[in-house]
Amino acid sequence: MKENIDVLFIAANARSLLHNRGRLIESMQAQGLSVAALVPGYDYIEEVESLNITIEKYDLDRHSLNPLGFLSQLAGLIRKVKQLAPKAVFCYSIKPIALGAVAARLSGVKYVFCLVTGLGYAYCADGLKPRLVRVASRFLYGSAALLGDLFIFQNEDDKKELSKGWLFKLADILGKKKIVVGGSGVDIEEYPYQPVPEEGFSFLCMARLIKEKGVIEYAEAAKEVKAAYPDTIFYLAGSIDENLTTAINRETVTRWENQCGITYLGQVSDVNKCIGSATVFVLPSYREGTSRAILEAMSIGRPILTTDVPGCRGPVVDGVNGYLASAKNVETLKNAMIKMINEKDHLQTMGLASRNRIKEVYEVKKVNSNMLEAMNQFLVRPIS
Repeated sequence: MKENIDVLFIAANARSLLHNRGRLIESMQAQGLSVAALVPGYDYIEEVESLNITIEKYDLDRHSLNPLGFLSQLAGLIRKVKQLAPKAVFCYSIKPIALGAVAARLSGVKYVFCLVTGLGYAYCADGLKPRLVRVASRFLYGSAALLGDLFIFQNEDDKKELSKGWLFKLADILGKKKIVVGGSGVDIEEYPYQPVPEEGFSFLCMARLIKEKGVIEYAEAAKEVKAAYPDTIFYLAGSIDENLTTAINRETVTRWENQCGITYLGQVSDVNKCIGSATVFVLPSYREGTSRAILEAMSIGRPILTTDVPGCRGPVVDGVNGYLASAKNVETLKNAMIKMINEKDHLQTMGLASRNRIKEVYEVKKVNSNMLEAMNQFLVRPIS
């Protein structure tokens, strides 16, 4: 007998489904909804099966802008969606949203929900290619907004940015629903509070080693601060993927270790231990959806030093649980570091403020409840 699927997730990758949407799937199941997921075949991991839902693979090329490739992927996705025949689809990240909204409508799916997890490098970079990508993404997101029933944003800035487009304005006229939630949320039990270490002083930047995460500015600021405060430790954690256009290569990281005083930790397996050992968490990113790394560090009770950009400034109340520096600006980042070194006695209070802000706004149960409440307006129709 064929399973009646209430919600089909069309995922950007298997890891994000497991780690960023796992709690949402659990909340849906607790409500009695039947859930399934499509994940790209190229990065399938067996751990995703722990979600205990029906999972199938589909063809997705995240980076290609080839129209023929897009149509081929769309055709394959339509076949998968028709086969599973869900009541609703939940798409996130630009390619799954663009493909998923069209596939769902052409497959007769009743409801389409889209989650924007960040607008990406094109909205924080200059040049012809980023401009072309911005034009294409506005069209794709706008088309999905017209086809969809509910658009979910992780910060107000992304909502304002996309709402400038004429397709989104038309979606507003048609009464399409839009909401903003606190990122993917964070489980405060999975990331328990740890006091700020009393001994020594260390900064930790944990991010993918790409230019847009601000790791170049972090290294340059570290070099200047280290000259004045030689006992300060500057940790850098994250994977190196030299296949990405803006990736930082291993040679550069080695130079930072030798010349800037950076201690490179690589890809860490125990995030709690790594964050807990640091005094301050730093993310000088150029733009985010809502940074999960910042939320995890706040849950653990760390003061935050980040940039005044979409997806980073939202969780931080400047001067209360951290400080905001200017993006792509070594000087303001360096000055904020020095300020925090000289204010060490206040950092424990800042860390507690981070933890409390997570409980109030970004706790995963609250975030998922907000999303489910919006989706239930479609999924749970009152009997007339």
